[in-house]
Amino acid sequence: MTDNNEQGLRAAEEARRLAMVANDIDSLDSLLDDSLFYGHSIGGADTKQSYLDKLRSGSLQYKAVEFNDVSVRVIGTVGLLRASMRASVIGKDGTQRHVANTYLGAWEHGTSGWKLLMVQGTALPATPA
Repeated sequence: MTDNNEQGLRAAEEARRLAMVANDIDSLDSLLDDSLFYGHSIGGADTKQSYLDKLRSGSLQYKAVEFNDVSVRVIGTVGLLRASMRASVIGKDGTQRHVANTYLGAWEHGTSGWKLLMVQGTALPATPA
């Protein structure tokens, strides 16, 4: 269980990143709230179940994930986390693509630690080659 403070929230977010890359469904399951809303930066959204199902089936695979410029604010039992993400993912059609976005996540701290309630990504503009 992570502490109910900014350091604890940062640790939970890092645990989420590591679990994404390792495709560690059990760890993600423990970090995601049952009511999760996951708004993707390329459009579309997932619930906890549909997101974990995509990872289980291999229709979504994270090859590399970086979180940068992380800022957090804890207000009581709620934590807000803003960051940028760069990732290499393989989609259901088997093609690899690169994702660059900023996102806002809302977490809540309870008896089992931090749980991610929602995350909403916004795509970053493409950088010139």
